[in-house]
Amino acid sequence: MIYHISGWSSVILSILAIYPSYQPGANSVIGFYLCLFALLVAAFASHLGHVVYYRVVFALSIVNVLFVNDGTNIALLTNQNNWVYIGSMYGIYIVVSSICGFLVSREDLLGNGLRRKQEKRQHKHTVL
Repeated sequence: MIYHISGWSSVILSILAIYPSYQPGANSVIGFYLCLFALLVAAFASHLGHVVYYRVVFALSIVNVLFVNDGTNIALLTNQNNWVYIGSMYGIYIVVSSICGFLVSREDLLGNGLRRKQEKRQHKHTVL
């Protein structure tokens, strides 16, 4: 139950992180970090095969970071000289999303292994 609540809260948080991302200045940074926090919560919520939360939040975060966010918008790479800031923010995003993706894929593999063991046990009990 806690995984479903935290999963839906991460999706809602990821959607709500889009609003401050539109605004210039510090609000776009707040939206960026809310997006990263939603990824972490979604990785927690994707425990034992509930990867739908992580996939939705990951898709929303890519849209937020690359197209919506005022400080990390991909269009800024062509007309702004502050490539160090944009590159560091992209670096932070890549590190956090890859760590969360690794955790989710690991948990998904563990969850599938547990399901297979349970199915084998049930199959043995039905045969006997």
